[in-house]
Amino acid sequence: MKTKSKPETGNMITIIGGGIGGLTLANALQHHQIPFRLYEQATELTEVGAGIGLSEAPIKIFDRLGLGKELRANGAAIQKVFFPDKNLKVRREIETKSEMLCIHRARLIDILQEKLPADAIHLSHRLSDIGIKNDTTVLHFENRPPLESECVVAADGIHSVVRKNLFPEINIRYINQVIWRGITTEPMPEGFEDSYIEIWDERLRFLTISIGHGQTLWIGAKPEPPGGIDDPLTVRKNLLDLFKNFHPDLLRMIDTSENFLRDDMADLGTGKREWHKGPVVFLGDAIHATTPNLAQGGCQAIEDAWCLAKCLKKYRDDYHTAFKTYSELRKPKVMKIVKDSWLFGKAAHSGNPFLHYGFRLLLSKGPEFILRRQENFLNNLDYLEKI
Repeated sequence: MKTKSKPETGNMITIIGGGIGGLTLANALQHHQIPFRLYEQATELTEVGAGIGLSEAPIKIFDRLGLGKELRANGAAIQKVFFPDKNLKVRREIETKSEMLCIHRARLIDILQEKLPADAIHLSHRLSDIGIKNDTTVLHFENRPPLESECVVAADGIHSVVRKNLFPEINIRYINQVIWRGITTEPMPEGFEDSYIEIWDERLRFLTISIGHGQTLWIGAKPEPPGGIDDPLTVRKNLLDLFKNFHPDLLRMIDTSENFLRDDMADLGTGKREWHKGPVVFLGDAIHATTPNLAQGGCQAIEDAWCLAKCLKKYRDDYHTAFKTYSELRKPKVMKIVKDSWLFGKAAHSGNPFLHYGFRLLLSKGPEFILRRQENFLNNLDYLEKI
């Protein structure tokens, strides 16, 4: 009869997930001299394909972590935001009042892991189950010995194994929109350098932005139920057909891309929920995944990580108070972003012309203070002063 492996033990903080949120938390814990270990299911720490936009708040956090210089050197600054039509005729131009940049996700992962101790990162550890007993967590990995931990941070994404075990009632909510991402060496269209472009036309959206190192990110979106799969042999042609009435510069971006990443837009909804249970706390998409319409998913995971690390530093011997303080501080901002992003996406692709064109009119002609108010809200870190 096969005997069960005896769990390994340890009193340091255990992070499940080596994405942007998990790695930022590792850096933040190291900054506060809090021991940690990180477990990632992949064989290497990397991200495939796409870029990530960072607003001023997460950039400030990277500055505090001593990573701001590398971040700026490997990304591209955004000086202006344009809302043109499909032929690149500008409907509205807005100068950015706060620092913004876009960077390839793989380069960001490299920056985040560079200064972490190699022996604290454990790859090829796929979590299969989790249990809580006497305020201690037992983590079960595929083909690995189980592990006991007094404090676990679940940063394992929207399909979180930890969440499915501890909060199975939280379901993924699909918005019935599909998004494609691609990266090309085609430059931004002439006159739009150092800018972010967002186009609403024909119930489609097309966004593009430089991500540094001579690369440009583009994003296309359309209404469509979840579950669709692209044929790799025809996806390029299909996307070119979908956006055939858009400016030739944009079509060249699609045509010159090597890979096409497709995702069904989804979040975890805005229902009331706990962010922690016993010795386990959640971070980022694992507990508050948002649709990408406000480009805040990664940004909010980074804020989570910094806030949680500060709480763990202050309440080092009382994880429960640290978790409670962290969730109370973060929930108001994050859940508003989840709600606003969902509504933004609904309006962008709405079949109701009054809603669709009314919201587009607000973006293109509405008072600038409305957009500035949103910008200020996203960049506000004053709540951290309560820690």
